[in-house]
Amino acid sequence: MDSPHTVPELQHSTAVSQQDVAVVEQDDGVTRIEALYLVFSQGWKLYLLYGSLAIIAFVYALSESTTYTYENYAASSFESHPLIGTISVVTSIMGGVAKPFIAKFSDLSGRPSALALAVGLYAIGYIVVAASRTIGAVAGGQVIYTMGNTGIDLVLSILLSDITSLQWRGFVQGLFSMPFVITAFVAGDISADISANTVNGWRWGYGMFIILVPVCLAPAFGILFWADRKAKKIGVLSLADSSYSRRRQISGEKEEETRHPLHLVLHYWRVMDGFGLLVLGTSFTLILLPFTLYTTAQHGWKNPSLIAMFVVGGLLFVAFFGWEFKIASHPIMPRRLVNKTFLCCVVIDFMYYLSGYITLTYFTSWVYVVKDWNLTDYTYFTSASIRLDNFTHRSPAFRYVRLPPCNASEFYLYFSSLTVGLCLFGLVGGIIQRYTHRYKWIQLAGLSIRIIGQGLVFLAANGNQSDAVLVMSQVLTSMGGGFSVVGSQVATQASVPHQDMALAISLLSLWTSVGGGIGSAIAAAIWNDKLPANLNKYLGGILNATQIDEIYGSIIVARQAEPRDLVIEAYNHTAFYMFLPALILSFLPLIAGIMTSNYYLGDTHNAVENKVIRVQKTQELAEIDSAHEEKV
Repeated sequence: MDSPHTVPELQHSTAVSQQDVAVVEQDDGVTRIEALYLVFSQGWKLYLLYGSLAIIAFVYALSESTTYTYENYAASSFESHPLIGTISVVTSIMGGVAKPFIAKFSDLSGRPSALALAVGLYAIGYIVVAASRTIGAVAGGQVIYTMGNTGIDLVLSILLSDITSLQWRGFVQGLFSMPFVITAFVAGDISADISANTVNGWRWGYGMFIILVPVCLAPAFGILFWADRKAKKIGVLSLADSSYSRRRQISGEKEEETRHPLHLVLHYWRVMDGFGLLVLGTSFTLILLPFTLYTTAQHGWKNPSLIAMFVVGGLLFVAFFGWEFKIASHPIMPRRLVNKTFLCCVVIDFMYYLSGYITLTYFTSWVYVVKDWNLTDYTYFTSASIRLDNFTHRSPAFRYVRLPPCNASEFYLYFSSLTVGLCLFGLVGGIIQRYTHRYKWIQLAGLSIRIIGQGLVFLAANGNQSDAVLVMSQVLTSMGGGFSVVGSQVATQASVPHQDMALAISLLSLWTSVGGGIGSAIAAAIWNDKLPANLNKYLGGILNATQIDEIYGSIIVARQAEPRDLVIEAYNHTAFYMFLPALILSFLPLIAGIMTSNYYLGDTHNAVENKVIRVQKTQELAEIDSAHEEKV
């Protein structure tokens, strides 16, 4: 049996005609990553690389297991909790648009450089949020660190996919989500110890990662850059004969022109389709933001600014497709990527995120108000709950909760999440793929299980809010998500050559982020419309308008407000209008799932090239070194 940790051979038998060279010719970054791993054999250097990637996965898991909870407290500290929906829309769209850019950047400049860019954005964003003095600064910082956060996860996913064969792809992606098992043990205690639910406690939660993330990523940078230099030194990589140079010759560009800095910037702007990404991100932002702003805008939907946002956003969306199909020299979604399986995976994950974010945008806020859990238990539950952001690139990054001494009621909370956490299901799905060499039927099973989980969420909104119902809703949703997303990821990567793998991963992520943004916009529109009305309905005869506004503006105030049973009733009635459409929409991905191709998962890098993946032997590496010394 081959190893799950393998490296690609540079030689493969795919035949390429002269007229196709500009289409399938590999970018420098792709060639460099293949050459880079040729300097690793089966010894300690290769395992050191895996260990450094594991450190990245761990610090990423620790960040995601804690900072997700802080979003609610940060908004509430500025009495702007309803703006979570608006912030979620913007971060979803901008994070999604950044992914094709980072993916193409990793193809052109290399994986290490792309990882460095993502870490820089991550740290800057967290600095802005931790030091924020307004809700606008919080939103701006979240947009920046979301681009960095998703970039780190994207590059990690690309690196893992670079070095594994199809039959091991799902398992290894799930394996690198396992740190969430460890971090979930301490997530609740960290939130409680820094008093995250106080006015400034959440700032420390963000601030600690400004140091942790760069420091923990340093070993990976050192290893990757060392390997890159080693590859150049021993001659397995020749930048003089790079694909960029060959494409330049094919396109007829002049040598002296491309060396000019301005021409170089314009070249990369065209290759990354910067203009198309800018237009797409702006159009979706303008279309979706009115859904979150209309309740606070004068005259609501009739507000001229909101109407203008819709009109301009719609025109830009139409212009985007005109640009992509008629003008762009390097479109975001090139035609060679448009195959049935890839399109079906886009539909599956788009609808999956659409329905998921309708539920999840305010799900944890709703739970915080209607359940009498302490901060530690609440953080454990939100950590165990499904977090769709982590599904974008790799197997779901799932969470467990710990099992301390507890009474019978608490037993359901801890035991259910502990035994059927999503990380386990991601690994199970990967193992099933390894030994069945297929992914389609496990994905369909996952989509079906997720529907049951969504049904339990809807049941909870109708008054059955026992610990068992809430926890099992997340367990089943997580199980379904684990099986489904690992299927989409592997299917997408199987359907394209290595040159297009990073772009395919990022495009799947882009359109799922758009789905999440639309879902967040719908949820925000429902929340901002229904919650004030329901609070007035149930509390209008008891509390004055100022008190009701305070309950609406902060979940911390809402949880402490009296009469508590009427506050809970208002929140339940609001949640009903979000959870019902989410349940209905969760049936649609099944249709696309049935139409996907069921590729055989073997020892190749993908299902369309004959590029076999194997471990480099120590003796072979020694022969390469020896040949280089003789040449020198």
